Amino acid sequence: MIHVVTIHNQHLYARQLDDMFRMRHEFYVKQRGWDDLVSENGRETDEFDNEHAVYLMNLDRYGQILATFRLNPTNTPYLLGDKQPEYLEGDVPRSEEIWDLTRWMVVPHARRKSAGHIADAQKVLLCGVMEFAVSRGATALTCLMDTVFYERMAKVWPVSPLGPARRFEVGNGEAMAVLIEAGPHVLADTRKKTGIYGSVVFEIEGLAALAEDELQKRHDAVEEEKQMTPAELNRVREAADHLVRELQGLTPTNVDASIQAIDTFTRFIRGRVGSRSLEDA
Repeated sequence: MIHVVTIHNQHLYARQLDDMFRMRHEFYVKQRGWDDLVSENGRETDEFDNEHAVYLMNLDRYGQILATFRLNPTNTPYLLGDKQPEYLEGDVPRSEEIWDLTRWMVVPHARRKSAGHIADAQKVLLCGVMEFAVSRGATALTCLMDTVFYERMAKVWPVSPLGPARRFEVGNGEAMAVLIEAGPHVLADTRKKTGIYGSVVFEIEGLAALAEDELQKRHDAVEEEKQMTPAELNRVREAADHLVRELQGLTPTNVDASIQAIDTFTRFIRGRVGSRSLEDA
């Protein structure tokens, strides 16, 4: 199952996020030799692990990570467009309909066992990525990938180069920037090629956006709770004292008069009495 981890629900995935950042340090810094990456306490993070980032995590039944991606919308700062534009020919993609795909990892025991075989964890992740893209209305994904993965990827997704292959400035290997077509038709084709036809994405959503009238009610409530000026506070205190004296002067059986006095005081507190004098209140 692919869990969609966003700024709204990441507090529920604290352990998995910590494991993911440690995996990134192990894979990219220690194994790949990308020594320009920022690692602290054995965790690799960068400026794109921000409020816009979405992590797709393929978790097993015990909540352990099998595979993971990071995605950032390209209408915000993102890795390929803002830190690695040398891999691009032409304009840098910028659109709310295009997401950047980075930090792709699969744990060793979940990787493919033979040439030409896609591991089950990878199949689920491929379907999950495309299912997520459809849920967000994405029409394409950008990705900087090792050139050895290009042909493998092209067997599953419609992929086109965004620039020529280049050697990594740090670390080992050669990479190229690509554009991956996305949409319902690609999702359907991905399911056919992987044999996974059901939904694989699970997302715990944040609070629903408030309706306009609810926002106005909250605004009005906040306005009513704003701190009173000393003069306003004195008037309220005088009104309260006036109410106490008035109630003390009434007999226990005079219920209607007591209710009237309390109602008048309440309207005064709410500002409905305006500038009327206490004698009129």
